[in-house]
Amino acid sequence: MKRGEISRTQLTALFWAGVLAPAGELLPGLLLPLTEKGSWLSVALAAPLVLAGGWLMGRLAGTKGVARNLMEKLGPIVGRGIILLYMVWAQVLLTWNLRASARRLLASGDRDGSLWFFLLALAGVLLWIGRGNLGAFARAGQFFLAALLAAALVVLALSVIQARPERLLPISWREGPELARGALDAAGVVGWGLFAAFLLEEVQDRTEKKGWHWVFWGLGGILLLATAQAIILGNLGAGLAAKLENPFFALAKSVGVEGAFQRVESIISSLWIFSDLAMGGVLIFAMRSMAAAALPQKSEVWIPWICVGFAAGASLFLSPGTALEALMSGETISRGNVILGLVLPGVLCLLVKGTDSAKGRSISCEKKGGQGADIGG
Repeated sequence: MKRGEISRTQLTALFWAGVLAPAGELLPGLLLPLTEKGSWLSVALAAPLVLAGGWLMGRLAGTKGVARNLMEKLGPIVGRGIILLYMVWAQVLLTWNLRASARRLLASGDRDGSLWFFLLALAGVLLWIGRGNLGAFARAGQFFLAALLAAALVVLALSVIQARPERLLPISWREGPELARGALDAAGVVGWGLFAAFLLEEVQDRTEKKGWHWVFWGLGGILLLATAQAIILGNLGAGLAAKLENPFFALAKSVGVEGAFQRVESIISSLWIFSDLAMGGVLIFAMRSMAAAALPQKSEVWIPWICVGFAAGASLFLSPGTALEALMSGETISRGNVILGLVLPGVLCLLVKGTDSAKGRSISCEKKGGQGADIGG
């Protein structure tokens, strides 16, 4: 990968294109049993957490990138340990992403086919993406996001007229703790995109208005997710939506325009493969960046092969009730993303700041000592 290979807009497009698939899969199951009518409000309340996580990861990246900055500021032992922790978690997310994508494709074809075929086909595409050029992938990510937003907006726009406001309101202030917990879960789901921060070192002109750029994209993405959750609730109700495996695709079943098109859920479900590919690509390129900074030279060349191979193998032989299956539950993944995307970056920023302060004092003392020696001489 080369520095200055992508733009900030391309990186944020990859971020949100990749987040849409896990958001559709995980948000209803996590929030509806907890907050019911208030699930859409919990998503909106997650905005400060999402913005804070992005700001912290941006601080960690500095001008050299997250991985290289950690190695330089915290030393090879601590820095490498933290980077390996992020790589292990990225591998867990990649495995979940690959399996969920294959299952969705299987379901969209009325179960015509086998899971292993879709797994291997998707693994091949991810391997091709991960071994390729980041700039080309980022340009494709903009197309992915445009297609996903167009499909989502069609479904939501045709469904909003059937929504019933009484399924969204009223929300009691007594539900405050549940809403706050739901906001934390929602931030964890959006936290799937935290690994996009490891690609900041490849972004062009990072110093220009970078803060406002992230605020604009962050608030816009959260607003879209909250609106989608509200329309799903307004149409299906909290009880029915909580029982469905994927309420958004169930909502698409009722979408249609007389004389134009009917029952577009299979098309919408198939289009969501763009989100899976965007997220899978971000994870692989992020692991390549981490390997280049923390592992032996040229190890990043083998990262796509190793990571995609492990994800495909684990997905093929993953059985219900195993430890890996429990690790890949929606609640566990959401909490892990909060820890690695918000809590740990906050701690690391403090450590890096303390390290910089100590180095600054050391340099200052050396300069004073040198000046004293000159004067004394």
